[in-house]
Amino acid sequence: MPRTGGVYSPPAGTKGVSGNTIQSVPYNAFVDDLTDDANAARPITAGGTGATSASAARTALGAQTAHASLTSISGLTTSADKLPYTTAVDTYAVTTLTAFGRSLIDDADAATARATLGVAIGTNVQAYDAGLQSIAGLTTAADRMIYTTASDTYAVATLTSFARTLLDDASNSAARTTLDVYSKSEVDNLTSSSVPAGTVIFYAKSTAPSGYLKANGAAVSRTTYSDLFAAIGTTFGAGDGSTTFNLPDLRGEFVRGWDDARGVDTSRVFGSAQAANIASHTHAIDPPSTTTSSDSHTHTVSGTTSSAGAHSHTIPTTVNNAAGGTNRESLVAGPDTASTNSAGAHTHTWSGTTSSDAHTHTVDIGSFTSGTAGSGTDTRPRNVALLACIKF
Repeated sequence: MPRTGGVYSPPAGTKGVSGNTIQSVPYNAFVDDLTDDANAARPITAGGTGATSASAARTALGAQTAHASLTSISGLTTSADKLPYTTAVDTYAVTTLTAFGRSLIDDADAATARATLGVAIGTNVQAYDAGLQSIAGLTTAADRMIYTTASDTYAVATLTSFARTLLDDASNSAARTTLDVYSKSEVDNLTSSSVPAGTVIFYAKSTAPSGYLKANGAAVSRTTYSDLFAAIGTTFGAGDGSTTFNLPDLRGEFVRGWDDARGVDTSRVFGSAQAANIASHTHAIDPPSTTTSSDSHTHTVSGTTSSAGAHSHTIPTTVNNAAGGTNRESLVAGPDTASTNSAGAHTHTWSGTTSSDAHTHTVDIGSFTSGTAGSGTDTRPRNVALLACIKF
């Protein structure tokens, strides 16, 4: 259409001239163009906006929509070397932007910016570090210290005044003073001084504790155990005679206090062993009465004599002429004897009952050895086996 090229121009033959006939085709096309022009957006080249709405017209014309920030900026008073910046939402002010500031903000990267600032990582500034970033995010207060909870992750803990007095000690000895404790060597020295070499203890374990040896009669070095050698010497054995000496052997032994001139265990040499022994003694025996008594009683006896071969018996005889003229031989004592006829080999059977009045019998009990008691090979009280050890 004619208006597409810019300003609208009417086509030829559409204007009326006096005395001339108006052509219908050009005229009608002109009327249609006017109608279209009235209903369509006027091009910018024709003085229009090229749009049918305000936003489209602003876009077509390149106009900015009204905004609070732009309004604030448009209200600023500027001059050389100024930089607008926000002081609130959609609110701007200006600040001075020096030539150095411009030289810094026009740097293309961090390395260039550090060069502008004249700093070098590791010399003038610290490079970014996750741990430092974690520390920067901590909330601190009085009497706090930082500590790690994970890699490059920090937290805070209370640091008391006492802890600070411990942390500011310059040495372990100063720290022990603060804590009021002894060092291991000091404890060892105290132990050694309070328990002299040669002290014997019984330990409720099968191995000797630190600082002690088993009292088992072993030969040990005179140099390594010089304190113990100085204490007991060769009392319990000279070892090899030059480089070793023997420990006391207390295995399976009861320990007895040295007599030391008391007189209970006389002539006893210190450190000497003593064999098992039972002191000489007697046992009082109360036997039954040596005299027994018996009431009146009888004993019935019988038997047969053994054969003595052919023999006779000699018996005493006497003649008694009793009144009436009868002679009778009586076995009573008399001045005469007679012999019986031999009856060949024979025995005599006899029997009878004895009588006895009340009487006593004397019994003599001879010496004897009592029966065996116990089942072991030694005499001992009840006991518990512990390990004998000696301090070196």
